[in-house]
Amino acid sequence: MQRERIKKLKIACYVLVLVLLFVLETANGSPAHMFGYRIDVLPFAVISIALLDGPVEGGAMGVVAGILYDVAFPKVQGISPILYLLLGIGVGLLGKRLLRRIYPSVLLLGTATMILLGVWRLLILLIWGQMGDALLYLRSACGQALVAAACSWVPYLVVRQISRRFARSEST
Repeated sequence: MQRERIKKLKIACYVLVLVLLFVLETANGSPAHMFGYRIDVLPFAVISIALLDGPVEGGAMGVVAGILYDVAFPKVQGISPILYLLLGIGVGLLGKRLLRRIYPSVLLLGTATMILLGVWRLLILLIWGQMGDALLYLRSACGQALVAAACSWVPYLVVRQISRRFARSEST
């Protein structure tokens, strides 16, 4: 009974963190920018949750992050929750089997994810015939990935603190 309550409280804290990060990213009605590139740290938060707590929590928080993206940036409805669900589950499984649960792992996976998401968006735009210069878009996606990587320590430290706090609560 107590473990279920602690787990629900941890999930609620993670949802609150995701919503807070999303509100900070889009506070003025458009995405926040740094050096001309959009700041997008939600994938890093999902990766941190998945790496520190496993594939179930990572997948669940991936769906929450995907729903937040679909609500704010309506393009293809329903694709973002599926992509972030797969991201959370995949990173959670990698974290259990191969990777250490430290910041460089989050940084590596997050940067690779941001570049892959940029390529995914490019492919969708190319399929729809709405793309002009693909190399210019890829340069922008790589710049966005680097700016997001520079800001990725914020969600990692918050998620790590929540994970450690509730790991101590669950063990007692």
